[in-house]
Amino acid sequence: MLVGLRGQKAKMPARILLVHDDRAYMEKVASTLQSAGHDVATFATPMAALGALETNRKIDLLVTKVLFEDAAIHGIALARMARLKCLGIRILFLDRAETQRHTDGIGEFTAVPIEVPDLVQVIERLR
Repeated sequence: MLVGLRGQKAKMPARILLVHDDRAYMEKVASTLQSAGHDVATFATPMAALGALETNRKIDLLVTKVLFEDAAIHGIALARMARLKCLGIRILFLDRAETQRHTDGIGEFTAVPIEVPDLVQVIERLR
């Protein structure tokens, strides 16, 4: 961790995988995170994100929904695979409150809807 001019610890930019099927929302979140200096890769499905996990094992944070319509795998399976492939990866699930019980012990959970600035604050805290 870097130390800033005033002795405060400065965090390095995070490498974030963002998986969400609402493309407009995902792009707003990614744009805001990129403006803050983070490296963000976006995917509309867990299977597409899984391919990225196969080729890049230096991901700091996976942000994913729990449930995806018409997807071969769900966010829980993606998170478990990410944990096997990327040592130390943090997981943040975004979904309706009733899905939270499925995420216990796997990662953090934030209920939707959540505004982009609020989500970015959660991500900043977790990275």
